[in-house]
Amino acid sequence: MSRAEEFIASYHRIEDYLSREMGDGQHFSFSNMVNRLAKHNPIIDRYKEDLHQMSQLRNAIVHERREPDFIIAEPHESIVNLILEVEKELLHPRQVIPLFRKIVTTFDADDSLVAVLGEIRDKNYSQFPVYNQDGSWRGLLTKKGVTSWLAETVDGPHVSLEGVQVKHVLQHDPHLRRYRFIAQETSVIEAHHHFISMKDGVRLDALLITETGQEDEPLLGMIRPQDILYVIG
Repeated sequence: MSRAEEFIASYHRIEDYLSREMGDGQHFSFSNMVNRLAKHNPIIDRYKEDLHQMSQLRNAIVHERREPDFIIAEPHESIVNLILEVEKELLHPRQVIPLFRKIVTTFDADDSLVAVLGEIRDKNYSQFPVYNQDGSWRGLLTKKGVTSWLAETVDGPHVSLEGVQVKHVLQHDPHLRRYRFIAQETSVIEAHHHFISMKDGVRLDALLITETGQEDEPLLGMIRPQDILYVIG
């Protein structure tokens, strides 16, 4: 199979996928489908410009043929690799689980702040999911939240942490709600989209992964902005 044939075959599979996503039985051009679906599909939105350029190249290959076996434009290998990559992301997107599955260090709201400081010191963690004793979700404690609490509380050269619990510090955390729960089947690109989008005018500090994205489900993993950038590139 030539590069042009491989390109066209992949293009047709992407076109079929876009048509299925439109789902209303109407006929739209490739570019029109891309523009419409990009508003709701983070993967299509990420590759929007690439898809438009692929559409132009496809038209150059197909519409300007003078003979059935005559190829007017042979795509560069990098272009073929790109369309195959886009096709894979669209039809078989990478999901956050198992990629980001891990045991997450969590705390009970009644735990001592000293325990949190130990994790910060020993493992340099900066976000900590916090739950109530009954297992219900409480909020996200961050290193910045601990610093904020110390700044508001310390009066003098000595600091006493005796009796200080996580819940006392949590309410001082300005990043308390800068998180989102997502389902384990969420695509990596959609997860990245959450980080680059604004939630109530601020950026997210973490994505918390559960089976269906509900906060009352067991935590399967957590993603920080730097984690997703390492994967997306």
